[in-house]
Amino acid sequence: MKHPRPSPPSDVPPGTVPLGGPIGWFSAALHVTANELRPQEVSRLFGMEPTACQTKDVPLQREDGSTKKVPKFGRWTHSLKSAQTDEWNIEAVIEELLGCLPRELEVWRQVAVLGALRISVGLALSSGNEEFELGPELMQFLGERNVGIYFDVYAENEE
Repeated sequence: MKHPRPSPPSDVPPGTVPLGGPIGWFSAALHVTANELRPQEVSRLFGMEPTACQTKDVPLQREDGSTKKVPKFGRWTHSLKSAQTDEWNIEAVIEELLGCLPRELEVWRQVAVLGALRISVGLALSSGNEEFELGPELMQFLGERNVGIYFDVYAENEE
């Protein structure tokens, strides 16, 4: 962890509702997706196995051997869950996710020929006015490698 997570002062009155601060996250993943994607090709280029993958028309099995689903497209996924790191900053989470992958632009260009690249980040709002930032260096790194980014934001139910 680069910096400790900011926290509200400890001497606030009971019932105080915090506003602002970093948004919580629960998952981040790099996906390579294409109709006819062969995940083993992505693994070969990246030099690592995915945390999950699927091949079009190849049934995915449950632990009991029954068919869970038959995918309509191929996908290679490398994911990071919040329980796997003590990092709280979204930009640092994405950098950690990408840290075990090659940095060479040519490798990413070869992967991009195989399928669309996208990072998805699951975020959880616990109060209003939470925030995060992606800096220009990370955005440039993703842009040069043709990697899109998708944010899926969930809010706690307010009654």
